[in-house]
Amino acid sequence: MNLRLKFTLSVSILLLLVIFFVSYAIFSAQKKFLTLQFEEDRDRSFRVFFYSCEEALKAHDYERIASIVDSTVSIHRPAVVYAAFVAPGKNIFTSRDDKNIGSAFIPRIRSTYYQKTELYESLTGEYVFEYVTPVFSGDDYLGTLVIGFSQTYMDSLIQQGTSLIYEQIKTVAFMALIFGILGANFMAWQLSRPIRLLARAAKKIGEGDMNANVDVKRSDELGVLAKTFNEMITKVKETDELKDGFVSSVSHELRSPLAAIDGYCDLLIEGVEKNYSPEQQLKGLKIVKDATIRLTNFINNILDLAKMKAGKFEIKAGPVFVDEIIREITLLFESLAVAQNKKLSFQLPQSLPPIYGDNEKIKQVITNLVSNAFKFTKEGDGITLSGMISPSYGNDFVEIWVSDTGIGLSKQDTEKVFEKFYQVKEGEFKKPKGTGLGLSIVYEIIRMHNGRVWAESELGAGTTFKFVLPIRS
Repeated sequence: MNLRLKFTLSVSILLLLVIFFVSYAIFSAQKKFLTLQFEEDRDRSFRVFFYSCEEALKAHDYERIASIVDSTVSIHRPAVVYAAFVAPGKNIFTSRDDKNIGSAFIPRIRSTYYQKTELYESLTGEYVFEYVTPVFSGDDYLGTLVIGFSQTYMDSLIQQGTSLIYEQIKTVAFMALIFGILGANFMAWQLSRPIRLLARAAKKIGEGDMNANVDVKRSDELGVLAKTFNEMITKVKETDELKDGFVSSVSHELRSPLAAIDGYCDLLIEGVEKNYSPEQQLKGLKIVKDATIRLTNFINNILDLAKMKAGKFEIKAGPVFVDEIIREITLLFESLAVAQNKKLSFQLPQSLPPIYGDNEKIKQVITNLVSNAFKFTKEGDGITLSGMISPSYGNDFVEIWVSDTGIGLSKQDTEKVFEKFYQVKEGEFKKPKGTGLGLSIVYEIIRMHNGRVWAESELGAGTTFKFVLPIRS
């Protein structure tokens, strides 16, 4: 059973229950209303009969009483079964039927000093609702008025009224159910269509087609879901492209140093046999060493990223003197700056308070940022490391800048540069440089230290990477 049929069936059942209970409530209310209305009419007729007879009795006009008794039965026939006046020496009785049938009610006609009402089944099998009330003039008893209303006739009128209402309710309920089912089916189609499109698109993605797209133009939750799904597809495509670039970079990062190690190992072996000069052999050993360091750094980055993802990247916190780290890293990269004809300097205040963090991890952050600056800085450009009390976050934070005067970053690169596998491809740097992991590792380390890192850049005007770290934990 598909979603559309399930939804239609569920709504139809719910609608059927609602229609049933609403119809029952209307039917019951209408029946109660008719019953009350007929009972009020009966009470009103009795009051008119009583007051009319009371006036005639006070005037001792028995002919008028007889006329009232007769007219009450004749006017209200068949609702009134009988009416009577009973007094010492006076007995006026009128029935809606002939004397033979009417005589069945004669035993009900008797004097009484108490007012009462009674529902009973007569000898004719008819249910009668009887009013009995005495009439007094002061303390003088004038007689008793008796009037019997046909409960059976009233019930038949109620039955006729409710039957008509029942037929009307049944017709309206049937039409409501039909239109409700059609509406539910249309709503189910409206709701299931975007879900079907989402399912097809998800299936295509599962089959490897990253060009799937969901064309749903709605402003409700399904529209938001479709929009989010399309954004997810875009992200998946970007991630897939980044991973392709990562695989290419990994191949390059592994192949280049391994090829260098393999080639120079052969050269060194050959040098032993052919007695190459120590200078040539030393040069080969240095290249092998550099390639080994490059491979080690690359593998360490991969391992660090895996540890971060698994939540096993440990932070050994303690006092960290950032100014000392900056001086150490500047000294470390000094020879590379000279070899590449790039200017490397630092700017530090006279005293910079220590932060609370992992010394080696902070050193790794600054090293990665400086390495990145060297990568995208042309010959003759400058790189500056700066440390200060954060001008943006206040005295409880130390802020570090790594600035260069290189090619700069576009706005898009600035927003994505810390994503895993992302690589900048601008200007003369058309080929991937590195694996796209260094800055993502920087981001994660800073996040683990409760800090923040960001990039400020403009194409052609250089880039400044900034991060802030709290002085206290």
